[in-house]
Parts: sequence; C-alpha cells; structure tokens
Amino acid sequence: MGVAIGKLHLWGGDLHGAVEWFERCTRFAAPDTDNWIAARGLPGLAGALRRLGQRDDARVHAERGVELARRLEIPHVVAESLDELARLTDPADLERGDVEPAERLHHEALAVRVETGLRTFYVDSLEALAMLAARRDSPAEAVRLVAACEAARERIGYPRPAIDQADHDTALATVRAALSDEEWATAWSEGSALDLDGAVAYATRARGARDRPSTGCGSLTPTEREVVGLVASGLSNPEIASRLFVSRATVKTHLSHVYAKLGVANRTELAALATEQDR
Repeated sequence: MGVAIGKLHLWGGDLHGAVEWFERCTRFAAPDTDNWIAARGLPGLAGALRRLGQRDDARVHAERGVELARRLEIPHVVAESLDELARLTDPADLERGDVEPAERLHHEALAVRVETGLRTFYVDSLEALAMLAARRDSPAEAVRLVAACEAARERIGYPRPAIDQADHDTALATVRAALSDEEWATAWSEGSALDLDGAVAYATRARGARDRPSTGCGSLTPTEREVVGLVASGLSNPEIASRLFVSRATVKTHLSHVYAKLGVANRTELAALATEQDR
C-alpha cells in the first residue's frame, strides 16, 4: 500500500510526499529484515530524490534497489532500479552526446522486462531510449520509438505520468525541429505501425547498427543490404517499397545512406558494385 501511495504522490508531482511514503517502505531494509516491501520502495525513492536534485542519495537507493531486487528475485524492481540509474547519468555527459552508459542501463532494464513478460513497462524503456536517440542526433529513430510508445499507451491504457509530460514535450519539440515535415510524418507513421515487440526489435537493431563501421559493405544495415539486392535485381523504388512494406520516402532514405557508405553516385553504379561483390 505504501508503495502505491508513494507512486501516486510521485506521478502527481508531490515529490516530498512521495519521499515520505517511500521512506516508510524502505525502513524494512535493516540488515536482518530486507524484504520485498523495502525493495519495491527503493526505485520510487530514487526517482523522487532525483527530481528533487538529490542525485547522490538517489543513486545510493537505486543501486541498493538493483542489489536487493536481484537477491530477492523481483524482476520488475530490478528493471525500475536500472531505469533510475540510467536517468542518473551525469547531465554533462548527456549534453555532450555521451549516451552510451545510459543506453546500456536502459537496454538492460528492457531486457529484464522482455525476459519476464513485463510488456506494459516496455514503454518506459523505449521512451527513455527515444530521448537518448535524440541526444545523439538520431531524430528519426527517436520519433519512431516515441510514435510506437504513443500507440502502445493508447492500446493498453498506460498514460504517461503527469510529472514527466513537460520534459517529454520539450524533448519532442527539439526532435521535431530537427526534421522536415516529410521526414517527421514518415518516421511517425513507421513508428505508429510497430507493436511493442516490433518496437523492441527496432531499438535493439538500432543499437547494434552503431557497432558497425561507418563506410564500406560492412557498414550496411540488414535492411540496406536487402535494398541493394533489390536494386541489383532491377526493382524500382515503388517496387522495393512494396516488397519491404515501407514508404517510397523510406526507400529513398535507405538509398541515400547506401550511396554515402559505398561511395557511389547512382543506382547504376550501385548495381554494378553489387554485381561485382557477388562475383
């Protein structure tokens, strides 16, 4: 009961009230009385303290939440605590675009949620990853993930907490300004078409893509390689779009990326290179 009341205070913006209720729960965390009540209160306490600017104390509680929840085998608390640790990444690092530590923690939290079937809470991880994508200058990726999450929230009746809405709107406005109307509409449409499993797969693929080289055949994503094969087979952009179930604009975007990565200027050069590679 105390955890639920604490969350209601937190989601409504009463941070001091949230701290009071979550601290009541964590009083069960003495050395010989650690239990699920204490564990469940720790990530909420960390979240309230983080928003109050008490980041060091918040980190202590989030780390304790991970340790205790793992020991007591409470996966949803493990994920919530990892989520809080990710959000406690040094703001200066995020401003520089150094998002890898936070991404790693959010992906770890997402993996826990996927492995244990906590489907409703995929959205929390995916939206956090969307905001990090925006910080590393990948606005289309951010929009796809946000659109997928908005559609999921509507389907499952899981609204965003009021306390997080302003930050979400600010981040989304920044992403919107980085894209043309067509780019925004295309990315939003593609994201809205993803179900939760598709959105998880997309976020996972996007992370893997950043481990590839930036140029050459090895830099191509699986989808880009498929596009190259279809071009070499003589298919037009509309035919490729139909084959891959994407928009024509998306095919054009894939081709522009392929041209840049392979150092070719047009479809003819691309087809010739692909044929040579096959040989």
